[in-house]
Amino acid sequence: MNFSNIHFILFKPQLPENIGACARALKNFKFRNLSVVLPKIPFPNKKALASSVGAKNIIESCKVYDNFEKSVKNFNCIIATTARTRNKNYKYISLRDLKKINYG
Repeated sequence: MNFSNIHFILFKPQLPENIGACARALKNFKFRNLSVVLPKIPFPNKKALASSVGAKNIIESCKVYDNFEKSVKNFNCIIATTARTRNKNYKYISLRDLKKINYG
């Protein structure tokens, strides 16, 4: 798998510690591309760097966008995840069904 082709986007993150924790998790799994859209706090900042614990390079190379459309304009396939279910006309699939998708 080519990890450089996979990007993670955080939409309106509220806490810098969450951004740092995400960066740390990405690095643990050999990913490196993180973007932030409309962070609710000034970013990057000391708290995000401190909570990234060894993933400082991911925080420092993180792209910040002022709208979602700009953050995804260069991607061919977008997969969104959430812990919340909503009563909207979206197609929901389980994580285990992601491997069944033909990304070609």
